[in-house]
Amino acid sequence: MMRLATDRPLLAPLSVAAAGLLLCVAALFLDARAVFAGWLTAALFTLGLPLGAMSILMIHGLTGGRWGEAMRPPLRAMITTLPLALILLLPLLARPDFIFPWAVPDTAGLPETVRLKLAYLNIPFFVVRFAIYAAIWLVLARFILKGTEETTRLDGRMSALGLVVHGFAIAVFSTDWMLSLEPQFTSTIYALQEAAAEIVGASALTLLVLAATRSIETMPGGDERTALGEDVANMLFGFMLVWAYLAFMQWVIVWAGDLPDDIGWYILRSEKGWQYALLLLILLQFVIPFAGSINRSVKRSHRGLLWLSAVTFAGHFADVLWRIRPPLAADAAAWPDLATLAAVGGLWLAGFLFARAHPQSLLLFRRRAADG
Repeated sequence: MMRLATDRPLLAPLSVAAAGLLLCVAALFLDARAVFAGWLTAALFTLGLPLGAMSILMIHGLTGGRWGEAMRPPLRAMITTLPLALILLLPLLARPDFIFPWAVPDTAGLPETVRLKLAYLNIPFFVVRFAIYAAIWLVLARFILKGTEETTRLDGRMSALGLVVHGFAIAVFSTDWMLSLEPQFTSTIYALQEAAAEIVGASALTLLVLAATRSIETMPGGDERTALGEDVANMLFGFMLVWAYLAFMQWVIVWAGDLPDDIGWYILRSEKGWQYALLLLILLQFVIPFAGSINRSVKRSHRGLLWLSAVTFAGHFADVLWRIRPPLAADAAAWPDLATLAAVGGLWLAGFLFARAHPQSLLLFRRRAADG
């Protein structure tokens, strides 16, 4: 009975996921490409959360601080969902031609700039790369979870090495699953922007969980004049500023370069309804969090922390939607996107809640009894 009571919160996300999966199956017969487009967006959004959590814990391994100690439990729970998040990408490999323009059987009709990249952009090599960085992340996640048990934090030297390996994996991953949606577009800063966005999403969700379950606005922080909630909110503010700087610099560099293929990436995302998604993400992931973060009374208020984290997290989703979804369909998001978000998001949330309720059960990372 105790087990049923503990796992009862899982019923809601699992029910949402089941309904979403049924709608996805129905939508496959009506518009399969829209289903694949929505599934990719939702899967990349959920995968970014454990990846961002890994980055934050490794950063804390270098810096230390009470903010990392408070954020550790939710971040560890996010990391345990990594295997599930990676598995959710696998259905897309059934028909990669639905989402990647370079994966079509007849490549003769592709632009010359894209054909020159086919030695890299081909399905066999794509799958091999996916297996490599997925394995890297799984090993790195196990190392992080072992190194952050109880009240310990990661070794600084190992954290530095882990961030280098993690950054390389994110660079290859973002090139494969994001930039190759429009293979004519090039950006040397996109991987950093993606890594920063993942950290913002993971830290916003962490603050939301902490504010919803603990009175962190009254708990002591790293300084006697600072509350713990204020420390965590300040870290979120710093991560958000890094993301905003990188996003702005990419826009400045692309616009200054005045290259049609690169500028077209922004033009596509500023018409047919996507300009409203852009305004929404600027409002939710920069303007409102900036205004809230410079107001100390907001960061010392329970309700203020809840709203600050929820708004930033919603802005992070708007950012992923705006960057990923436009090239996959001519129009703005439709009902298949809601179905795929319910299916993928419900499954991931159930995994996250299970990990929160059973912190000793580390899914695929659970230590054997012989490990001591």
